[in-house]
Amino acid sequence: MPGPMPPDELFEPKLGAAPSPRRRRDCKSIRTRGRRRLACHHEAGHALARWAFGHRLDSVTVLSVDELLAGVRIEDGAGRQLLCEGHVDAYDICGWPYGPMRVAGDARAQEWCDRLRGIARDIALIECVAGILAEARFRKVAVATCTLAGGDADMGHASMLLDAWNLRGVERRAASVLAARRATALIRSRPGEAAIGAIAEALLERGRLTGTETAVLCRRAYGGRQCAFGAWNACWPPTLEQLRRGFLPGFEGAD
Repeated sequence: MPGPMPPDELFEPKLGAAPSPRRRRDCKSIRTRGRRRLACHHEAGHALARWAFGHRLDSVTVLSVDELLAGVRIEDGAGRQLLCEGHVDAYDICGWPYGPMRVAGDARAQEWCDRLRGIARDIALIECVAGILAEARFRKVAVATCTLAGGDADMGHASMLLDAWNLRGVERRAASVLAARRATALIRSRPGEAAIGAIAEALLERGRLTGTETAVLCRRAYGGRQCAFGAWNACWPPTLEQLRRGFLPGFEGAD
């Protein structure tokens, strides 16, 4: 078993104790004062998590400070106006109903469906925390600080996934901590850090990247490699060592 993680690397959605409205306002105002680069790293963390596990995205957007102060909103692929600083527009990795699904067929078919849904849930949880962890690592602060400053949506989606799988108590914390360990291993790997840095710099300069442009930056960081959709299914779960060394299934050296 991996050793205990430092407290500032843990990600566990807190369903109770929300910060006071005043503290939320203070944190939100901090995000409009010369910290756009941090938002770029946050969204880059989300984007890398999707790409590394074979899931595409449509676009990544980070608003400028002037756009935020002017009240500009990001429009997602469904035409919804989003009140946020940055956004990765993409399909849900673990889609509705988010939890287990019943399928027609025999027990083997149900077992395979449960496995695929479980993998999708695990990847979606990694994606939820990867943005906060990438921002915290770049900013060199505790994860809780970044969560208060703009991780509400990430925590909310993670909580929804955990609720859909009826994970409570020890099981819930174990799933949350495992997602954090996997995301930490991914974003601290040499190719992972390179990909996040490249995406963040491009977002800082341009404000928006297409999914194709994001994938190009990730492939470059991973030495021209990119795993196919579903490639992880045959070798799930990944080890932390695999993620730390930039392993992608389907290439020479695969375990």
